Amino acid sequence: MLKCSQIKIYGQVQGGGFRSAAMGAAYRLRIKGFVRYDEENSLTMEAQGEQADIVQFVDNCREWFTAGSIQDFTVTDKEPGDYPDFTIRRNISAEDKITNKQRWMLKIKEILRQ
Repeated sequence: MLKCSQIKIYGQVQGGGFRSAAMGAAYRLRIKGFVRYDEENSLTMEAQGEQADIVQFVDNCREWFTAGSIQDFTVTDKEPGDYPDFTIRRNISAEDKITNKQRWMLKIKEILRQ
């Protein structure tokens, strides 16, 4: 049975090769989806595959971190999506979250300060 889960990890998640390890595990387990760093100390994955493979994938992810490095590790079920494979996605930064309208307003404020 096809299952899709979102995995959110908060803590010391950057700089340990986690995204590459997740991609390797996903490949071995025939998991589709993605992994990306969202913000400082935050990582999101969406994993889709057979239920037993998803359970193994989540267990592998938990094993890669030491207990002191993780503040929160949550797994939420999702509706299956259309993932062609498992990818490492570009990081989301605070700058990426600013909309065009917000950029325009920031530019106006900058001009008015001059």
